Amino acid sequence: MSLLRRLTAQVPTVVLARRNVARAKTRSVLAVLAIVIGVVAIGGIGVGGEAFKQDQLSAYENFGGTATVSPVFYEDQPELRTFDEQEIQQISQAADSAAVVPIRRANGLIRGPDGDTIIFASALGIDDPSRFYETEAGEIPPNFERVAVVGAAFAESNGVSVGDQVRVGGEVDESFRVAGIIRQQGNGDPLSADRSVFIPNTVFDRDGYDEVILQANVQVAGIESVSESVRSQMNQRQDRVRVTTSASRQEQQEQQFEIINQFLLGISAISLLVAAVTIANTMLMSAIEREGEIGVLRAVGYSKFAVVRLLVAESTLLGVVGVAIGAPVALGIGAVANQLLVGNPLAFTATGLSYIGVGVVFGVLTALVGGLYPAWRAANKRPVEALG
Repeated sequence: MSLLRRLTAQVPTVVLARRNVARAKTRSVLAVLAIVIGVVAIGGIGVGGEAFKQDQLSAYENFGGTATVSPVFYEDQPELRTFDEQEIQQISQAADSAAVVPIRRANGLIRGPDGDTIIFASALGIDDPSRFYETEAGEIPPNFERVAVVGAAFAESNGVSVGDQVRVGGEVDESFRVAGIIRQQGNGDPLSADRSVFIPNTVFDRDGYDEVILQANVQVAGIESVSESVRSQMNQRQDRVRVTTSASRQEQQEQQFEIINQFLLGISAISLLVAAVTIANTMLMSAIEREGEIGVLRAVGYSKFAVVRLLVAESTLLGVVGVAIGAPVALGIGAVANQLLVGNPLAFTATGLSYIGVGVVFGVLTALVGGLYPAWRAANKRPVEALG
């Protein structure tokens, strides 16, 4: 019963707060707009940032149990160092049960399907691209010879379709029929497949390999133990290889995304500071204009706390309206970001949605805090001064 009485006692305050907010429409709209901008900035950037991170890190799903082995270059060796067949055998022995996938790279000019357009891109020699990739068009033939598969970004930006001919220049200098287009991978892909052309290793006229991908058999050994084995056995006398696991690269990239997100959210929080100043100004002006009304309330028995409660209720109401508008707008922006980046407007993550929750909470708190000083100032004015 006492709880019901307390709730009933709040109704006049809410009704009066709503009436007073409606009386100063222009200032109230501007104050609400400031809250909306703050909530949208925090929620939209948070959700969009999470969608972008999800898009960029999706490539690690295909390389979860892998590591990249690269040669260490010697200062007294002017040319770029590669792995010879003997070193590939040594890496295979050190890797034990893990698959060893040697890679050759040729960075140079590639002629497009019209025969005239020249594109600067990477051509990667690999025995079986289907180990790591699936296609969005065409296929990766089981017998990967005399054909090429290209990345999605490469195909889109250069008008390449399945069945077209592309010519890889430089040391390869051969034409290949495009058998498939690899699905979008994102920046997390260690082979940068999106903007690359994959061709058979056998077309390279050299023995050396530029890097090696280790693919662990999870039922036998994890990639961390395989990487440590390769690192220790290959670097016994001198540092010959550098081994980087996909998990460590993913962790580094996630940390970078986190730093960027926090920086952007810090900038977004400034908009809520502006909102607090706007609401404080709105409530201060409202209190000045209503000094006579507040003086009457104090004269008929309204306590200081009751006046503070009324004005804080008004400012909080502005915050509630602001977040009620801002949250759906932030969700809409997030849905657009999800569609553009991951192809699914409803691909929200718990972390992404939490940013909207943070925006809502801070939006209401900003409004509440913004109304405290004007409320305290109005409540502490003597009724005689207010009525005078």
